[in-house]
Amino acid sequence: MAKTSGNYLNNIFNVLNEAVFIYDQNMKIKYFNDAAEKITGHKRDDVLEQQCVTLFDKSLCLNNCSLCMTVKENATKGNVQFKSPFIRKDGSRGHGTFQAGLLRKEKDGSLEVLVALTDVTEIDRLKQELKESNSFRNIIGKSPMMGELFDAIRNIAVYDSTVLLNGESGTGKELVARAIHHESPRADNKLIKVNCSAFSENLLESELFGHVKGAFTGASGDRMGRFEEACGGTIFLDEIGDLLPKVQVKLLRVLQEKEIERVGANVTRKVDIRIIAATNKDLLNEVREGRFREDLYYRLNVIPVQLPPLRTRKGDIPYLTQHFIDNWKGLHRKKIRKATDSALGRLMDYHWPGNVRELENAIEHACVRCDSETIKPKDFPAYLTHSQPAQTIRKKRKQLTRESVLEVLSKTGYNQTQAAQLLDLHRITLWRKMKEFNIAPR
Repeated sequence: MAKTSGNYLNNIFNVLNEAVFIYDQNMKIKYFNDAAEKITGHKRDDVLEQQCVTLFDKSLCLNNCSLCMTVKENATKGNVQFKSPFIRKDGSRGHGTFQAGLLRKEKDGSLEVLVALTDVTEIDRLKQELKESNSFRNIIGKSPMMGELFDAIRNIAVYDSTVLLNGESGTGKELVARAIHHESPRADNKLIKVNCSAFSENLLESELFGHVKGAFTGASGDRMGRFEEACGGTIFLDEIGDLLPKVQVKLLRVLQEKEIERVGANVTRKVDIRIIAATNKDLLNEVREGRFREDLYYRLNVIPVQLPPLRTRKGDIPYLTQHFIDNWKGLHRKKIRKATDSALGRLMDYHWPGNVRELENAIEHACVRCDSETIKPKDFPAYLTHSQPAQTIRKKRKQLTRESVLEVLSKTGYNQTQAAQLLDLHRITLWRKMKEFNIAPR
C-alpha cells in the first residue's frame, strides 16, 4: 500500500468491523487491519508478505477463487462478491462474505487488490440450527412426538435390524425410510423402493426375486430382482400388509437366511441388504384373521416405529405449510410468501384424514388459486372453506371465556406459547381468541 496514503487508510480501515486486507499481483498480503486479526486469529506480522492461501482453504481457492481471478483478469469486470470458507489461526473453519476490488494498478503490472471480509459463521450456524430445528432429513416437524421420531431414526439407523413402519396413509413412511437409509452406514449404496400392492402375486415375485429365461411366458431373458439390486444397501417394502401368502413364504426366507432364488431357478444367491417395511394396516389383526403369517410378522416387527397422524401434531402445521409454500413448483411464475393467520387457523381446525399428503395437496391448490403474496382461507379447496371445525374444537372454544384466557395468561406472564399449551390450543388459536376478547399482548 502506498506510503503517502497508508496512515490515512489505516485509520479508516481500523474503524470497520469487517476484516480488510490488501494483496498484490503475487497474491502476497500487504495490509491487514485490526478486525482481520480478530476474525481470523492471525497476527498482522504473521501474514504480511504471505500468500493469501494462509487464510483460505487451499482446496477451494488455490489459483481458482474469485480473489485470484480478480488479479488474473486485471479486475476489468469491476468488483466481485462471493462466499467462501476461511481457516482461522487455531485451525477452525469460518464462513465469510467477501467483496474484492482493484485498489490500484501500475503500468509495470504491479497492482493492489482490496478485500473486505464479513464473518457470517454465526449467522450461517443459526440458519442451519433454525432449519434443523424444524426438520430432519426433509421430514418437517417441531412437535415433541416428531422430536422423538427423529431421535428414534438416528438410534436405529446405525444397526441393520429390520424396521417396521406403522402409520396411516400420508404420514410420511417413505420419507422416514429414506431418512433411516441416509443416516445408516449403507447410505452410499442404493435405496430400492417396492410398492407391494402395485403388482399381482406372480409379477411381484418376479419383481422382488428376479427370474431366469423361460421361467414363464414372456421371460425372454434373465432378470435381476429388486433384492439383488439393493445388495449392499436398503430395500423399502411399502404396503407390506398386501403381500399374498406365496410371496410371504419367500420373504420369510430372505429375512431368516438373507438369500434368494430367482423364479425358475434352483441356484441360491446371498444378498446383503437391510429391510424396511411399511404398512397402514393393523398387522396383528391381519395375523388373527389369517391373512398374514405370524412368523413373518415377528420377523418384520424387530424395530417397530409408529408414525403420528397429522391431527395429533397440529403444532407442526404452520411449519409444514411454509415448507410446502417455499417448495411449490410454480414459484418461478408468481411469488407467494406465506399464509395469513386466518388461513392457518382454518388449517388447524381441520382433522386431516389424509395427513401430510392431504395438507400438501391443499397448499398446492391454494398456491395456484392465490391472487396475492399471501394465502387466504378462500384459496383453499372447497372442503376446507365450506367445512365446519370439528365438534370437539367448537366445544372447546365455546367453553373459553375472557376471564379464563386472562387467568392463564396471568399465570404464564403473558407468554402466549405457554398459555396455549395450558389451554390445549395452538398458539394461533389463542391469538385469535385474544383478538376476539380484545386482550392486548404484553
